Amino acid sequence: MQTNPFATRFIQPGAIPYRCFEGSTVSDLTERFLQLSTKRGGIVGPHGSGKSTLVASIILVLGARRPETKIHPLRFSTDPLASRSLTRSIAEWTPSSIVILDGYEQLGFWSRLRVEWAARSQSISILATAHQPLRGFETVWVTSVNDASSRWVVEQLLQQSGPSKGADELLQSEDWALSRAAHGQNLRESLFDMYDWWQRSCH
Repeated sequence: MQTNPFATRFIQPGAIPYRCFEGSTVSDLTERFLQLSTKRGGIVGPHGSGKSTLVASIILVLGARRPETKIHPLRFSTDPLASRSLTRSIAEWTPSSIVILDGYEQLGFWSRLRVEWAARSQSISILATAHQPLRGFETVWVTSVNDASSRWVVEQLLQQSGPSKGADELLQSEDWALSRAAHGQNLRESLFDMYDWWQRSCH
């Protein structure tokens, strides 16, 4: 039996790369972030629109472009223990560190103050994700979902299960239409919905 390409492990951030459809590339966005004079960059967009996936792709580019730089990723949007890790992470920050705060809005007021103080005192760059533009942060990119990006993501996932299933079959299905109508910009939830579609189509 073929592996269901819509299982959680295939949809989680970093499982597939992020692709821009508005004329930029992940490499461009990484450079845009590195050039910010404020050292505060934001990735903004609705739930499930690709913010965490984009950040995971940017981390890979940063690692290749700045191998000497310590990158500290904290994923408050996906890791329930990330808040507990904040204190330990701050203690490890050094000048020129790059801190990734995925799910910045989930930080409490005092945690944000601690982050800001530590970052400013050591001239640390921060890249944060949020649903709305963040005060004091320059927006690097706004994530969104359209037909082209949806198709590309679906094709990437289906390739993991071999050639027996095509994107057209899924994208033209009633399940997909109903799910997209229900979830709007939240593509991730529609991908989770397709787990059941795949199970039914394979039997």
